[in-house]
Amino acid sequence: MKKFLMYTVGILVVVGVVVALNFNKIITKYVSYVMEKSIETQITYQYDDEKITKLKNKINIEQFRNELEKMDNTKFEKIEKLVANANIKDIQEMYNTKKLTCEELVTYYLKRIEKYDINKLNSIIELNPDAIKIAREKDSGDKTGKLYGIPITLKGNIGTGDKMHTTAGAYALKDSILDKDSFVAQKLREEGAIILGKTNLSEWANYMSSKSSNGYSALGGQTHNAYGKYDVGGSSSGSASSVAAGFSVASIGTETAGSMVYPSSQNSVVGIKPSIGVVSRDRIIPIVEAQDTAGIVTRNVEDSALILESISGYDKNDIETKIGAKYKENYSKNIEENSINGIKVAVIKPSSPRKEENEILDRVAKELENMGAVVTETAFSKKVTEIDMSKALEVGFKYDINKYLKIANVKGINNLNDIVEFNKKDLENRAPYGQELLEKSLEDKTTIEEYEKLINNNKEKAGKEIDDVLKNADVIVSLSNQTSHVYAPAGYPALTVPAGYKSTGEPIGVTFVGSKFQEGKLIKIANVYEDNTKHRKEPNLK
Repeated sequence: MKKFLMYTVGILVVVGVVVALNFNKIITKYVSYVMEKSIETQITYQYDDEKITKLKNKINIEQFRNELEKMDNTKFEKIEKLVANANIKDIQEMYNTKKLTCEELVTYYLKRIEKYDINKLNSIIELNPDAIKIAREKDSGDKTGKLYGIPITLKGNIGTGDKMHTTAGAYALKDSILDKDSFVAQKLREEGAIILGKTNLSEWANYMSSKSSNGYSALGGQTHNAYGKYDVGGSSSGSASSVAAGFSVASIGTETAGSMVYPSSQNSVVGIKPSIGVVSRDRIIPIVEAQDTAGIVTRNVEDSALILESISGYDKNDIETKIGAKYKENYSKNIEENSINGIKVAVIKPSSPRKEENEILDRVAKELENMGAVVTETAFSKKVTEIDMSKALEVGFKYDINKYLKIANVKGINNLNDIVEFNKKDLENRAPYGQELLEKSLEDKTTIEEYEKLINNNKEKAGKEIDDVLKNADVIVSLSNQTSHVYAPAGYPALTVPAGYKSTGEPIGVTFVGSKFQEGKLIKIANVYEDNTKHRKEPNLK
């Protein structure tokens, strides 16, 4: 009898395990199905049911008409061949050898924007009216600065003290012109860059409505993916799409939780999200300052490293940079290393992958092994579910946007309540997808003390998850923004590099994640991967 009971219990245990495993498979398949449906909904929003309202800002290309007409197709095509695969140093060498001028390059990009962006990709929200004037000044002046003569765009939530507006795509801020540059814009100018314009984004950096469209804003309209009818990603959609399409050398975007990495992955470009404290958040329209950071979108890792060197550093207006400045590196030196032999890589697969993603990640792991890396598969602990990022965003937005609006100097818009009420007067045009996230944030009663405790708990738990994995590895590898729910609240860095394309043609990026202030390590590993694979292909815009 005893043996019979033991046998019966054993059978029940086995059956239970089998049922549990099958149940988990069913749940995984269901979640994957829901994700695919969510992406299908995004594609419908972005292409089939695209919102076009009367409030969309019209790009003023006519102000450059004389210069544009002077550049004929022969000259345009000649420059296109010169810069197609050029990095920043290549372009500067062309300046030095008189093969190219700053004015010619700026005019070339403006011509591409007119040809491929306006009413097409829609990645640019505003052009700098002084762009050609600045380029001429560069041509006649000293060739100084790491970014001398390099046209760069800024996401529409990054402040400038020039003739351009800083709006986050919101109609409520359409007239906002700041008193001075953000620290990021200031550093770019000091290093000789030419700020060409501002890029479109998911309005309020994707904190408007849970039913909104990635890449849509009231002022900017709908941005499209450079590679075709795929989700453009958000919120730095314009930055990623425009760089992929060759409308500037690089773009500065922002990320709170995947907002740099996801659109970069979707548009087959390099996107680096630095640790909190590496790049100043001064005069950047926030979601939650505790997670917000500016980041860089380029076509290659080398340019990202050079730009990160240029815009990072201590800023008295952002206390976090006091610590970050101590860890600043000469990031470009990491490009000189060409081996990752012996580097320990921890691959984290998604719990609910989209089609082909596990196969792609297996292929990436094999590629890294062929480069000499030691690859293992791992996962975060179950405690990762204790990170409450959505609540942090809901609470923090109200506090941080109210603080920002004190310097925005917009008549009648002094706080979040003013924004909500302003939009209510014409929801069809000002908030066609609704504004329930703004309203929830406004209604939230969490105290500042409770909020700070929540942020610190999230930071501690998320940081521990990553650091526990990195006890046995040098870097974490995943696809796209699949680990953003951990690295973002931790304030840790992430760097995505093109990893090829799905069978549909949709781009996909591999993302490297490290511990805080390990940007240099990520740049080294990502650069070696990029050099050895060269997955990126130019989009066909014609």
